Order: sequence, then structure tokens, then C-alpha cells
Amino acid sequence: MATATPPASIDPSSDVIKEALTSEDIDEEPTIIPIIDVAPFFTGEAPENVAKQVEKACREVGFLVIVGHGIDLGLPKACASAAYNFFGRSEDEKSKVAANGRAYGFFPLSSEVDRQLGFVPSGEALGYDADVGKRPDIREAFSMGPQEPLPPEGSPERPGGPKNVVDFCYQTTPWPEDPPNSEGPGLREAMQRYYEAAGELADKMLHIFAKALSVDPSEMLAKTKHHASSLRVIHYPALTEKPLPGQLRCGAHADICTMTLLWQDVHGGLEVLPRGKKRWVEVQCPPEGLIVNIGDLFARWTNDKWQSTPHRVACPEIAYKSSRISMPYFQILRSDAEIKCFDSCLENGEAKHPPTTQGEDLHRHFTRWGRNRE
Repeated sequence: MATATPPASIDPSSDVIKEALTSEDIDEEPTIIPIIDVAPFFTGEAPENVAKQVEKACREVGFLVIVGHGIDLGLPKACASAAYNFFGRSEDEKSKVAANGRAYGFFPLSSEVDRQLGFVPSGEALGYDADVGKRPDIREAFSMGPQEPLPPEGSPERPGGPKNVVDFCYQTTPWPEDPPNSEGPGLREAMQRYYEAAGELADKMLHIFAKALSVDPSEMLAKTKHHASSLRVIHYPALTEKPLPGQLRCGAHADICTMTLLWQDVHGGLEVLPRGKKRWVEVQCPPEGLIVNIGDLFARWTNDKWQSTPHRVACPEIAYKSSRISMPYFQILRSDAEIKCFDSCLENGEAKHPPTTQGEDLHRHFTRWGRNRE
């Protein structure tokens, strides 16, 4: 009988996770995260070979680096430029588009003064042992959500589900005004352009995942119409003092939804905890590469054959010398997309996890963990 328990990869009570949370050990061995050229899949030159490599990476690590992906890297670079401009503004200016409990908008650095005075912290703390009051993540961010207007009420094309779930998935994004006489696209234009390109790549990756799992790709792709995906620009400022004990730029966590596509302008600090391991591994990515990691929904789709992998952003030496922008695109399916084990992954006809929907799973995640745990 299936029970409504989280996949093992995101269970904070597991001994491996508990031990890893307090570990600062980094594996000095060569990285086990593969770099895969996906172009031969898209050209039809060697789809079987690419799918085989991707399947192995997802089964063993949950992370891979892709090259030959076709993304114009000028798009994320334009986002980074606009983001540095935005994050360089005054706190008063940025607070005009603050998320304030919503999923989208500006998320500030936690205020040291707020903590000392006992006010509710304004920053974020993500992770299994998150404590936004005592050791907030050292970052600020701006998040955007779906931009496509939903079909009208009553339309068969409109994503369904409980109203609170639909409203949660399709929140509006409060955009900042572009500064006058700014060079290049503003934050809204730059993010929206990259959001569209990343969404197209995510759908292409679903084709590869489908082949790797012997699944009809339409079974996945039908769920991306009127998707609720999110793009985030995260600013990790250069450190000016030693972090608090246990404080990271981003706490240890595993992603939800289907997959995350990550671009970063400065590499250094992203670490993963491969399953069965107790030492963190730093992710190495060439300048032309994008980092891909599978999310929690794949554990449900594959009966835990593929699982989301814990990762974090640590504070290496380069963090004291350079600020950093990273941009994760989270592919989130339409709110009423049913998530259940693929037939090809059933074990003796049984599924380990009960069916759910994308919207309910997403809403349950943020209800359980929260974006700012206090």
C-alpha cells in the first residue's frame, strides 16, 4: 500500500542527511558529475547514446552538466547584467517589488540589525536545518513566475485544481521599473526572454528523459501546456566577514518539480551530496555548460529509481573575492498535471508513492517547508 511519504532523497530525518548537514568535508576525488553533449540527440545523430548517458547520470547522481544545448548564452548574460543593476539599487527601491510572503518578487538579504532587535527576519533560509533567524542564507534574489495569461474561467484549456492551489501556482510577478537611459535590456525584458528559452530547453530535455525511461514523450509534454515554471536570479554578494557557524550562501536542500536548469556567471561553491555518500562534491561546469538536476517529481514518476539530490552553496575562498549570480529555471508543470508512477517503472505492478498533482505537491512543499522557516 502506497503511503504519502516524501522520497528518501529529501527526508531530513535520514542519518545520511543529518550527518552531511554538519559536514564540511569536500571530496577531493575527480568529479562524478558527467558532462554530456546533448546535441546528437536533437540532431538525431545518436539519440540512444545520449539517452543512455542521461539515464545513468540521473540514476546514479541526479545531476549532470549539458553542452550542445542550443541556448544562446547571451540571454542569461543579459539577465546577469540587468540583475547586478537591480541588486545594486537602494533597499528602498528594491523593497517596492518585495515578495512579502508571495512566491515572486524581491527577496532581500537578512538584516543583521533586524536580528539583533528581535524583529521578524527579512531574509531567507533554505534547507533541511534552515534557521532564518540565526543563520540566514547569504544571498538576495528576484523570482518571476508564469507570464502567459491563463484561459478564461470555464475554458477546458484552463488548468484545474483547488482554487488556492491554482492561485498559488499562477501568482503575478511585481516588476521593477527600468532605470532611465540604461544600457541593454532591463530586468523584466531580460528575464522574460531567458524564461522562454529555458522553457523550450526544458521541454527538449523531457524528450531525452522520456527515451531514457521508455516513456512516450507526449505523456510528459502534455503536462507543460500552461506550465507554472519559475526563473530566479540569485545574487551572492562577496563575503566581507566570516559566516556564522553553519551558515552558507544557500543551505542544503533538494529541488522539487521536474528539473532545474542552472546558469551561473562565476563558478565555485555549488556542491552536491551524491546518494550513498557522506562527502560533498563540488560541481565543475565549463563556461558553455548548463547544470541540470532532476527534482522530486521524478522520484514519483520513476518509483525512486531517479531521485532528487541534496545540494548547497558553500562559502569557498573565491566567495571573499567575488560576488556571484546564479539563475535556476525551475520547470513546474501545469497545476492539474497528474503525477503518478510510469508503467515502465512499476515494481510488480506497485507504485511506492500515491498519485498527486503538480499543484498539490508544490503547495504541500511550501506549506511544509516554507520559503522562510522561522
